[in-house]
Amino acid sequence: MTARRSLLLGLVAIIGLLMAANAALWLLAPTRAAEALAMPLLTGPALSSQMDIGAFFLAAASFIVMALITRERPWFIAAAVPLLAAAGYRTAAFAFHGAPFLVGMVGIEVAMGMVLIIASRVLGRRPGSRG
Repeated sequence: MTARRSLLLGLVAIIGLLMAANAALWLLAPTRAAEALAMPLLTGPALSSQMDIGAFFLAAASFIVMALITRERPWFIAAAVPLLAAAGYRTAAFAFHGAPFLVGMVGIEVAMGMVLIIASRVLGRRPGSRG
């Protein structure tokens, strides 16, 4: 394996670990998880909906695990979609609803999504193919 492929594989694994850590944080310490995303922890029925954010991170982490195990392109792309969609929704919140533009968070989401898209091309293979 070339150094470039090894580096890319390591970056994908780090992104997966970050997603899994955030999923666990939402489950075990939701106040800290909300603070990390610059939001208050809601109460009552709203808390139940806010906890869905943990599912977002769990899904992304699961897709990355499947990508690392199978090396199939669709899993890398599936992991990238929620990250890039989050960046899009954050940007829409700024553009249409007066939210502050969180350039750091959007940048991280786009960077991680792009790493996963690049990994799908460099590391991934078509479903059902060998090698």
